[in-house]
Amino acid sequence: WGGGDAINNVMKYIGPGFQLVSFDPKTSISMVGKEVFESDETIAEAAELNARDVSILNQEACVCSRFTFIEATPEEGDRYAEVLGERLRVDRMNEGTPRPLDMELKEQIDMLRMMDDEYGVFGKSDGRGVAIRSEEPVDFHPLRKTSNVVCVPDLMDAMKYVNVATQTVGVYPFNRMPELRDHLASGGAQRVVRLGEAGPSAIGNPHDAMYPLHRFVHWMANEDGCEGE
Repeated sequence: WGGGDAINNVMKYIGPGFQLVSFDPKTSISMVGKEVFESDETIAEAAELNARDVSILNQEACVCSRFTFIEATPEEGDRYAEVLGERLRVDRMNEGTPRPLDMELKEQIDMLRMMDDEYGVFGKSDGRGVAIRSEEPVDFHPLRKTSNVVCVPDLMDAMKYVNVATQTVGVYPFNRMPELRDHLASGGAQRVVRLGEAGPSAIGNPHDAMYPLHRFVHWMANEDGCEGE
């Protein structure tokens, strides 16, 4: 369980009879369809669900959404990101105590705020919630209730950003999941849920695309003949 250096160090001990079961760093995302713009109510609903997925444990867990891919024009993206920014600033029971952003991250967000021809920044860079609208994912790791809202013409265009490091994908509206899940699985994603339900997973489900306890056990088959006595 650790970063790339830790896993690479362990790999030199792997040999016959030993296998590596790695819990490497993951990133989770959200996918929001164009249906969200049907009304102010649907925007508010999706933004609230989105904010819940971002805010879990103050966005320090792998399951927290960091990037939201939305079928929208930049203008529509700004409309959604503004509401999301407001909902992110709501204190929630499961997020813990808000903490200020690291100075480097704060400076990066403040720089994007000045580039308003390419980015839209909604909220404050104070660790209590901010949404950044862009047409490509930002090149830093969103933390402390920071969500990057990335506008795409179609959710299928977001599949190029899905890989083996993508853990959980929250989808809105919920009926879009069937059309996306095979493509998400092919890209490497490990869990698809309704937007707003990225939190604790169902007991007994796979974790990181495997059943870890099964991997930790040596399984032996005892076959006592082909025919019954």
